[in-house]
Amino acid sequence: MRLVKKYLALITLMSMFPICWIIGKNFITEAKTDIYGYIPQESDIVIEINSRNFISEIIYQRVYNEEYVLNKVEVQESDVEETGIDYFSKVVLFREKWAEDNVWIAVVGVKNKKTFKKYAENKVGDLKIEFGKSHAIIQLTASKNQDKLDEHLKNIAAQNIKPFTARIDLKKYFKKDKEINCYMIPQSSDANHQLIDGYINMDFHQDHIDIGGEFNTVSTFGETPGIAYAMNEDVGFSLRSSLNVFNSLWWFSEEEIEDVPDYKQMAVDYDGVKMFMVDLNWGYQFPFKTFPEMQMRVDAVNGAQWKKFFDEIQEEGKVKADTLTKSLITEQGAFFQYNLTDESFELSRSGVNFQSSTDTDVCFDFQMKIESLLNNTKFAVDEDNPPSEFEQMVGMSVANDMVSEMHVFDDIEEIRFQMKKSGEAKIAANGKVQMKNREGQSIVECMFFMTEALLFVKGF
Repeated sequence: MRLVKKYLALITLMSMFPICWIIGKNFITEAKTDIYGYIPQESDIVIEINSRNFISEIIYQRVYNEEYVLNKVEVQESDVEETGIDYFSKVVLFREKWAEDNVWIAVVGVKNKKTFKKYAENKVGDLKIEFGKSHAIIQLTASKNQDKLDEHLKNIAAQNIKPFTARIDLKKYFKKDKEINCYMIPQSSDANHQLIDGYINMDFHQDHIDIGGEFNTVSTFGETPGIAYAMNEDVGFSLRSSLNVFNSLWWFSEEEIEDVPDYKQMAVDYDGVKMFMVDLNWGYQFPFKTFPEMQMRVDAVNGAQWKKFFDEIQEEGKVKADTLTKSLITEQGAFFQYNLTDESFELSRSGVNFQSSTDTDVCFDFQMKIESLLNNTKFAVDEDNPPSEFEQMVGMSVANDMVSEMHVFDDIEEIRFQMKKSGEAKIAANGKVQMKNREGQSIVECMFFMTEALLFVKGF
């Protein structure tokens, strides 16, 4: 009889897997797309979060991997506060240029408007919220023209605006099987944009997240060369780019970033930093002399512009340069060797050593290993100009505690992202976020990561 019960229990347990899978995939992951009607046509960044995908996976993990989930995420068993949120609706965030502001707005599905407003105001305080038929439109960032924006929020809620879908068919690019989708169109400006528009999506698997996407390029993009320098797999951070990162990929402002000149190639390797605590009277913004283990090379389009740029940042006090020793110190107290010619600008600890790349189609390549960067961040007291013993005790304790707390972030083992030419006037984006825990689940790991990140920022 005991054997029969054992087999029945086993059969029951096995039968739960297809049931949970069918419910999760067929009832939980389908969501309406009427939420797109609230996105104004002039938005330049639209982010969609497929809540149902997250919920179905979390429920599955909660049932079949309970100990792991409870160790990673705080789960309330009782006294759950009513929120009024429709958790099975999509969530959309978009940014819109409004007067002189870039305003971020969220659209969230709601089941009970009164309950949601009470919950939101209790948690956040004075929020600007308008309600559509079954959605809340929430202003996330402040505006200098709030009176006019209040009226605009009402028009968004009533869908009295021309929608973004009249410009871009989001259903074509926002896939329901992807947990996060994003579409971007750079704001019109004088910046030298190389990309017209495009999308990125994130697909959460067990121990990693796949990143994919595609961008449309300007007509002259075919003249852009591939990266000239090979990636360095042995350092914590490595970046190579023949795209103009500062202006072509910077879609969060109409302006060029601090008038940084254009370049043909950029290569950066960074593998931690040595930080020496000094007396406050040295005048640094932070009481540390820092020696980054870094090398950087920028191949200039116009050498004269880079020399002018270098002179300007010296005049503004951002760096102090010694032309005899070819050394510079930033206003934050970071020490570098530099080399500036008509062809390039270099920063390093002891000279650059980049290897040539043979991949002519890759235009942007990036990798980051968080644990390596944290392990190679070292603190010590400067022997020549030490602070007082009390300042040493407090400062070193705070610094070491901060690095120790940041080690929660190295649950993400590695981040890779690459952009590569893909046919005429196209560039493909591919990447991967690899979790250290191969037996965990990337959604749960990211929930833990975001929770710890918010707590860290709040504490800092």
